[in-house]
Amino acid sequence: MISSDSLDEMGFVLDFTELKASVGKWVDLHWDHGFLVNDRDQELSTALKSLQRSKVFEFHNENPTAEVMAKRLFAELQGQYGSLISKVRIWESPNQYSEYSAKRG
Repeated sequence: MISSDSLDEMGFVLDFTELKASVGKWVDLHWDHGFLVNDRDQELSTALKSLQRSKVFEFHNENPTAEVMAKRLFAELQGQYGSLISKVRIWESPNQYSEYSAKRG
């Protein structure tokens, strides 16, 4: 979710085409068709990294739950777009999702 107190000259908070491309590129590069693991599980991480053409994304001291993934993606997007990003939602199934949102001040 994006939010702002103002719109740009085109009437946007942020161009969704740009945001979608940015999110898609990051997810494809880091998570898509990869193994998501807790970095504390070094035996598993090492074994997965030894496989040819494997992609391993390690979460620091956290299990790769939908909640943790939403938090990580939120941090990545805030790094790119700042406070325009107010919430991230990760869907686990058609009926279940996890959200991570900005702290309210």
